Amino acid sequence: MARHPTGTTHETTDERMLHRALFFTDGVFAIVLTIMVLELHPPPFDNPLGKVAAMRGMAGHLFAFALSFAVTAIFWLAHLNTVRRLIHFDWAATVANLVFLFPVCLIPFATAWYGRSYDIPFSWGFYCSLMMLISLGNIGLVLVVSRDGGRLVGGATAAEVRFRLARAAIPGVAFLVGLGLVLAGQTYVSQACWMIIPPLGLLIGRTLKPKVA
Repeated sequence: MARHPTGTTHETTDERMLHRALFFTDGVFAIVLTIMVLELHPPPFDNPLGKVAAMRGMAGHLFAFALSFAVTAIFWLAHLNTVRRLIHFDWAATVANLVFLFPVCLIPFATAWYGRSYDIPFSWGFYCSLMMLISLGNIGLVLVVSRDGGRLVGGATAAEVRFRLARAAIPGVAFLVGLGLVLAGQTYVSQACWMIIPPLGLLIGRTLKPKVA
């Protein structure tokens, strides 16, 4: 914050541009989550007690929504962790951020498709591929933000960059396993690939996280 001659403080152009870029990203994530909710349509009921079959037909949509909400939240938290130390606006980082957001915007489409045909290999394979693209976009963003010794974030050691890159790759690795299982004809088994994410996170946290002096 720059101090005005009157004693008040105001944002510099650099700070204002940085805040706009971050607020835009948060808005995109919020809209993505909202659109996913709009894809959930209550089933028709013939009586106040409803129908078990109708609710069973919603199972795929509800699972797809829950999975996408959780994965989207992971990507948002990862992005938050990547940019939380940013102290300077940078055009290259802004472009990398937009590249990262492009596949994020396709999450509602992939979720709706997967929810309607969760037993079809192609729709789940597309879902896995999209999650891998988002993970790659996050890796690219980490690389751009951390370049030049981390000047945009007040400095970053090589160990810190390795840790952030490994963490950004976790969802991509999990869904790469899922895609491999789809190609091997194990579609139902592959739909549990997201369960790899927590143990991978713990493993990387224990092995690569830099120790604080």
